[in-house]
Amino acid sequence: MAKKQRKIHTSYRPFFRFVRKIAKAFKKKPKALDLNKSTVEEPAIYISNHSGASGPLTLSLYIHKFIVPWGTYEMVGNYLERWKYLYYVFYQQKLGYKKAKSWILATLFGIISKMLYRGMQLIPTYRDIRFKTTISQSLRFLRKKSSVLIFPEDSTTGYHEQLLRYNLGFIFLSETYYKETGIDLPVYPVRYSKQKNMYIIGEKDYVNKYLLQGKSREEVAEIFKDTTNVLGEMILNNKEPAQ
Repeated sequence: MAKKQRKIHTSYRPFFRFVRKIAKAFKKKPKALDLNKSTVEEPAIYISNHSGASGPLTLSLYIHKFIVPWGTYEMVGNYLERWKYLYYVFYQQKLGYKKAKSWILATLFGIISKMLYRGMQLIPTYRDIRFKTTISQSLRFLRKKSSVLIFPEDSTTGYHEQLLRYNLGFIFLSETYYKETGIDLPVYPVRYSKQKNMYIIGEKDYVNKYLLQGKSREEVAEIFKDTTNVLGEMILNNKEPAQ
């Protein structure tokens, strides 16, 4: 029997809306700059740097619309699966925390993380043949005009201020949507800086435009990665958002 598809919603679910209200009382609102002069299109793909643990949290709290995030599949698993990923991979390998701090954070965050991500309607990402499930779930949201937020930076060696490489998941999603609809989804590069507490939404661009020019997926990912690095330089150079 085929597995029943989960119901999708076009807004955050009640638990996450509740958490957002509480979190905003403690998390200072970031400065924001949108470089798009025209109305932002929907649906779209947003791609952002991770900025450690800060990027996904800040964007989910303060970005101006409902966007469904991608996240590693371990975070929708059972408590032990979530704890192992948080303790061994996220906090120690990627963020470089000590064992004691990692143990405390993994133990506490592991308790609420499943409800939190369910409230965000997080789309699990896989590194094997199950990646087709990631694409399938993403398409369901896109068909309902809900945008998708992806963090494509390669964090194998941790998170870097200067982004080194983008993974290709967002390229495959854009390609698949284009084959299905004939529409080249707008892709909005986003850069967040924890140090400056600011994010910039860069001008929209298009994946299939480059692919049709004969560029490889890797070359297209490099273009978007470089664009995001430029946005980071704008933040570091103290460019202020328009009033």
